Amino acid sequence: EKTESDSHVMHTTPLRARLATARLVGRRRLVGRRRCSSGAAFAEAETERPTAEQLKRHFIASALPMVGFGFMDNTVMIQAGNAIDCTLGVSFGLSTLTAAAFGQVCSDSAGVLFGGTLEAMLRRAGLRPTAGLSLDQRKLPLVKRVALLGSLVGVVSGCCLGLVNLLLIDTERSSTLKSGALDGSFDEFGFEVHADNTARPDATTLTVRGPDIDGVLASMTAALASAGCRVVEMHARSSSLDERRVEDTFVVQSLGRQVDDVALEEVSARVLAATKDPLQARSLKAELARLQEEVAELRRRNGVLERAMARAAIKTFPSNGQG
Repeated sequence: EKTESDSHVMHTTPLRARLATARLVGRRRLVGRRRCSSGAAFAEAETERPTAEQLKRHFIASALPMVGFGFMDNTVMIQAGNAIDCTLGVSFGLSTLTAAAFGQVCSDSAGVLFGGTLEAMLRRAGLRPTAGLSLDQRKLPLVKRVALLGSLVGVVSGCCLGLVNLLLIDTERSSTLKSGALDGSFDEFGFEVHADNTARPDATTLTVRGPDIDGVLASMTAALASAGCRVVEMHARSSSLDERRVEDTFVVQSLGRQVDDVALEEVSARVLAATKDPLQARSLKAELARLQEEVAELRRRNGVLERAMARAAIKTFPSNGQG
């Protein structure tokens, strides 16, 4: 018969065996890891370090495609965003940030579609130098850092070059269109100018039709004066179809006669440009009022000085002896 001590031994022996087996497996895994790490370190030590010229070429090869990508990305985003902001943004009341987000969608799509094409063009043109690195050298941390730095410098430079597009577009056009769309009083294409040299033999007739906006009449008059035209007659009346639209008629002369047929288009263009910037006339009026106030103050001071000088120039000797 089995005693209690024999039963205890039988239960503890398998437990010890399992613990021993677990320790042996752990030691083997640790030894395997050490061998792998030592093998990787040995392989890295055996790989020849790239030269400074190779690293330079690798930097340029990594940077050049990203310059083109950054330039194309910013160009497409700015142009597409501005087009969306001036069309869909005005029609549906989209914010500028929303239009920029849609422009970024177009930009990223263009990058996916044409990114490989751009890189292939650089290779064909010989603008992407080869560094001559082996596969093991490309795996080195130093080489990876150089490639990352080149890509970063390239994309930042390309994006900065893409900002040149801001000089080619009217950045305030969308704001003007949206402001007019909100109050319904301004339409960029709502103004039209008709120049006629057949109505009168001695003068030119300019007819301007468009929405009724404060300051536009003064702005057009100032534009005619800057073009060398003298306003002989001027008529303004509301449109019979829409009370918010007016029709202004100017009868002008240049040097006492009609405006030359060659200069008609230029004068009409100036008048049309004046309808898009009525605030300029308001600022001119404010400046004129300020100058008139300064002139009045100078006249007052001049009068005070003249009276003081007149009193100083007069000397009297009364009988009491006090001069």
